[in-house]
Amino acid sequence: MPRKLKYYVSFIIVLGVLFTVLTFNRLDVLDLKTILFFLVLSIAAESLLIPTSNQRGISVGFAVSLTVLLILGIPQATWIPSLGVMFRVASKDGKRYHIFNTPIYKTLFNGANIVLSSGLAGLCYEALGGIPGQLEFINILPMLASIVVYIIVNALIMSILMTILSGDNFYKMLYTNMIWVIKDYLALAPLGIIMAIAYINYKILGVLLFFGPLLLARYSFKMYVDMRSMYLDTVKALCQAVEAKDPYTQGHSQRVSELAYKLGQRMRLSHKTTENLKLAGMLHDIGKIGVDEHILNKPGRLTDDEYGKIKLHPAIGSRIIQEIDFLKATADIILSHHEHFDGSGYPNGKRKSEISIESCILCVVDVYDALTSDRPYRNAMTDEEAMEIIKRESGTLFNPIVAQEFMNMMGHKGEVEKVAG
Repeated sequence: MPRKLKYYVSFIIVLGVLFTVLTFNRLDVLDLKTILFFLVLSIAAESLLIPTSNQRGISVGFAVSLTVLLILGIPQATWIPSLGVMFRVASKDGKRYHIFNTPIYKTLFNGANIVLSSGLAGLCYEALGGIPGQLEFINILPMLASIVVYIIVNALIMSILMTILSGDNFYKMLYTNMIWVIKDYLALAPLGIIMAIAYINYKILGVLLFFGPLLLARYSFKMYVDMRSMYLDTVKALCQAVEAKDPYTQGHSQRVSELAYKLGQRMRLSHKTTENLKLAGMLHDIGKIGVDEHILNKPGRLTDDEYGKIKLHPAIGSRIIQEIDFLKATADIILSHHEHFDGSGYPNGKRKSEISIESCILCVVDVYDALTSDRPYRNAMTDEEAMEIIKRESGTLFNPIVAQEFMNMMGHKGEVEKVAG
């Protein structure tokens, strides 16, 4: 483990332990029956974790954490959900993961993260006038504030961790994490509040009655994750179909996708736009399915007729994608990824502001990867040679703002020429 990561993980674990110890002086009456019930409920909820493809997971445990916070307060709101996370039994790829086969530092870090997130949310709730065990209309503001604090603290802790691991920009990580959790947590919050009300009025039986809708929410999350996974598998299959016809482009679509996504993030485009860029990058050459293989793999110069057939692939690809509902938003990006800033591109001769920023991004990263890859008619260029071409063609082939951002992202020094108009 890198030293910086080791220090950070240790720091969060120590903070979590100190917070738990310091809040124990707030414990008045220890109701073992209630504590044991919510501990089992928390472990069960966290064990229903739905793993996702990006090393994260969707959990319904937040609803139980919020319930405990609202009816029991601190310190129970810190260590009950924390133990729930540490003692969960999660399944992934046919294997079961639990406290006895998971590195102890990961288990303790996850537990400390929940201690700090739930604990600070509980302090916020009580500071704004919320009283554990007493839910009234006046408590709406403290409840909303505590939810916001939980989300922010959790996102901050995880964003710093992921920044250390990946070396990416902290603010980009924070934004990604906030987007990831905010919709799910806000959707689960009403169930947590309802379970708290049910416990106050009907005790354990009331909570069990509303645990069913929580399981239904978990099932809905799982259906969404499975459906998204199926969509991505479809995209990968389409990419493989193109690469099977044109072996020289093997890996090209994946590299273009990653570069386009990073450039979109660097230019602070919305999360939805960068996700569409990622998909468009993977599928930008799908229209080559409709082009003869001998043209794609021809080692010599193309005739005008052959080049005319090559130029059809953006339109063919756009029509294919247009028929797939979840990919429709990428169809226009794919259609215009060979349009040029000066209007010399194809298929529609668009220029300047007529070309979407997404297509401009896809254009520059597509050309860069093509230049730095071996092709039937030439060997790959060096990064420096490709960058010089991008710099030279800025304002003609490429949007100058996009070209400059790409050069900066790739660590290339120098500025593109400013183009009037």
